[in-house]
Amino acid sequence: DYYSPSADWSQGGPIIEREKITIISDFHEIEDGWLAESYDGVHSIFGPTPLIAAMRCFVASKLGDEVKIPKELT
Repeated sequence: DYYSPSADWSQGGPIIEREKITIISDFHEIEDGWLAESYDGVHSIFGPTPLIAAMRCFVASKLGDEVKIPKELT
């Protein structure tokens, strides 16, 4: 098994619950897909699936809106 919380509810679900991330469906006025919002309301992130939106929100809440990836990982 591999770790993929943006694709596996058994991995991403506990993060969503622990971090109290809100997920809203059918956000068609702005963008097709899902909106996830951090508990403090600071980060609102879109994604094509609820897990992707929530995990993007989680990363943004921990690391900021932009993350620099080390060159050796690209």
